[in-house]
Amino acid sequence: MALVIKGSSSGQVTVDVPAAAVTNTLSLPAETGNVITSVTTGTLLNVVSEQTNSTISSTSTSPVSSGLTATITPQTVNSKFLVMTTGGNVFPSSEQTEIHIYHYVSVGGGTAQAVIDSEPRGLIRNGLVGGSEQKGMQSTLSFYDANTTSQLIFVPYFKSSNGSSTAYFNQGSVYVQLTVMEFAG
Repeated sequence: MALVIKGSSSGQVTVDVPAAAVTNTLSLPAETGNVITSVTTGTLLNVVSEQTNSTISSTSTSPVSSGLTATITPQTVNSKFLVMTTGGNVFPSSEQTEIHIYHYVSVGGGTAQAVIDSEPRGLIRNGLVGGSEQKGMQSTLSFYDANTTSQLIFVPYFKSSNGSSTAYFNQGSVYVQLTVMEFAG
């Protein structure tokens, strides 16, 4: 025997039960949306990505927001997140200066906190090669265990190690991208 579910305008889905000597029962959840209620650990659930080609700079020696944000609402309470900042044109404006890059998260509209700890997730140092300054591209990763289904807003922060040197998180016309991937925990 087969169960046939017809689409509202066309197409159909057929569920065919194999011959069996026993009676089997499939209980569907009393909820709307996806009927799959369990997901294998590590399954990709959601991806959010934002980018900008704006110039973003600061001379602050304390972490400041880059203004680049990615907002995601976890699908499960035990989701895990991979946060990646890539691309861009990152550099300090003088020698012997470092740019420290961090990932911060705001949970449910609260105050943004460092995702892991106070250690930078990325570090760019300036050096002169043949009389010209060196610029770098970002590749910054963090992992975050949400333990919530409240909305999460991820933001890269950055600071200069030298308050008299400008730290460029990005310099215009080049794109820097923030990507957040949610995985089943």
